[in-house]
Amino acid sequence: MNFVLAVVIGAVVGAIGGYLLRQKHANAMWLGPVLGVAGAVIASVLAAMFGDPGYGIQEAAAQIVFALVGVGVLYALTMRGGSTGSEPANPS
Repeated sequence: MNFVLAVVIGAVVGAIGGYLLRQKHANAMWLGPVLGVAGAVIASVLAAMFGDPGYGIQEAAAQIVFALVGVGVLYALTMRGGSTGSEPANPS
């Protein structure tokens, strides 16, 4: 159940982040949810490793924070000036 909720939380946070960043990076619409889900699943795995007895507010908060970190990675990629694939290769 923890991993199902991690996927849902990560997808929602990532979709919102991808929607907000779509103007700067063409891949943000699909990469945001992917990184959000990855972050939330990592939080769930860490909670299981450290012996969290059940799903609680601490694990949900950790999943949200790690999903936001995943979206933050996407934001860092967009600020770096990565190619979106829409501009010409040799603008002359």
